[in-house]
Amino acid sequence: MRRYLFTNDKVRDEGETYDVVIVGGGLAGLYCALNIDPKHSVAIISKGGIDSGSSWLAQGGIAAVTQETDSFEAHIQDTLMAGAGHCDKKAVEVLVREGPEVINDVIRLGVQFDKDEDGNIIVTREGGHCCRRILHCGGDATGRVMTKTLGEVASGRENISVFFNTFLVDILTDKNGAIGVVVNDGDEDRVIYSRNIVIATGSIGQLYKFSTNPKGTTGDGIAACMRAGAVCKDMEFVQFHPTALAVGVEDGKMFLISEAVRGEGAVLRNKSGEAFMYNKHSLRDLAPRDIVTREILKNMMKTGDDCVYLDVSDMDEEFFAKRFPTIFEKCRSLGINVPKDSIPVHPTEHYLMGGVRTDLHARTTVSGLYACGEVACTGVQGANRLASNSTLECLVFGRRAALKINGDFRKNDGYKFEMPRSEEFDDVCPPDSEIDDDIAYMKSLMTEYVGAIRHTSSLEYTHRELDRIYDKYRKRRLENIKEYTVFNAAVASTVIAESACKRKESIGSHYIVD
Repeated sequence: MRRYLFTNDKVRDEGETYDVVIVGGGLAGLYCALNIDPKHSVAIISKGGIDSGSSWLAQGGIAAVTQETDSFEAHIQDTLMAGAGHCDKKAVEVLVREGPEVINDVIRLGVQFDKDEDGNIIVTREGGHCCRRILHCGGDATGRVMTKTLGEVASGRENISVFFNTFLVDILTDKNGAIGVVVNDGDEDRVIYSRNIVIATGSIGQLYKFSTNPKGTTGDGIAACMRAGAVCKDMEFVQFHPTALAVGVEDGKMFLISEAVRGEGAVLRNKSGEAFMYNKHSLRDLAPRDIVTREILKNMMKTGDDCVYLDVSDMDEEFFAKRFPTIFEKCRSLGINVPKDSIPVHPTEHYLMGGVRTDLHARTTVSGLYACGEVACTGVQGANRLASNSTLECLVFGRRAALKINGDFRKNDGYKFEMPRSEEFDDVCPPDSEIDDDIAYMKSLMTEYVGAIRHTSSLEYTHRELDRIYDKYRKRRLENIKEYTVFNAAVASTVIAESACKRKESIGSHYIVD
């Protein structure tokens, strides 16, 4: 594994230092920053703007036990069941039992969850949940509302500085662990020092041709952590959301039709009108995502159709428009007259259950380096994520990272980082057109062979091809964000394919047909 992407003669080092550096401007990164002791200076590094991450796009809501009819035990059991026996039970218990506390805290910070006419918070149901426990904001705009609110609070804190449109290049380490990061703002690489670093960069959706994830999810955080020596886990477990809108695809970005739509009574049907989930699972259309995804794909293969349909006709127009305003506007803009018309949907890449391995305090295997949000593997999600647990995980483990940093704060003294000796790079990178071709080829491999249904021989072929591309760039001189990105994508894709090859049995989202 190549240790650093940057080269010495291209890095500006002016001793810029913060007590804590958080890479990622989504829910995990923002809530972590807000829980850092105000006496510590914090830098938030965001690859894009506040609206460019996966948190902003989260529609469904956040799962937490807030009702007397619900219980911690029920939420824990639902999570373990969806995770197909692969969850870390202690991590699940932490997630569920601390859920109500973080919900009350974000309300205190200004997040306004949707309420009924009597002023009670509305709770809904999604796939895999035994009861209604999903809170939401703005109907189907939960992620956007929460991210915007927490972002506004963070921007008003004197100890927090935010750097938008800034790319993580590398994590710096010495013999005692993490000591800083190298970032690029589009013009140059520069060093920011800190002995307390939190990686909350999101996931890997853009390694696939089609995904619900935003453009920036190219595995940069995972690749940087691996180069720094952090261990990754469960990388083969990639979740495919069963109901992405089958029309109106924009540059590979799929519009998500929230699971909450089925929670309100929508029914999946094939072209003949058959409700095909009826006898496939006791929860029918609200079965765990991996099960629904595979049943949809089986129906599509059987009928030769490129989608199935979500029947929302049992909802009246006023209710649908108010409960799902974003989905309503999107469908109407494409000529789908919901709720009268059914919504064409099919599965697409959505979420990575694996990632950088962490403990119950979000610590990685590298001292001073933390990870939270989708980039991390806390053990909560197991082999298949339960709907709306991801937003809760961002908050619970983002806060846990902050509290651990506050208690075990590592001072920025006692070291002087010396740039590593430059490696000898024989070749510069190929032209942009060739890089684009390599990225497109990697995406096609991942989409074709590392999808929701997999074959052993195809996985092995994909691993060899991805490893070949990785090796192509391993000894090249990398000098800009595009070149860094293709290398990170090759690293992350190769690790996913390699992990899938090693996992011989089908568990949760990892499903091998041969």
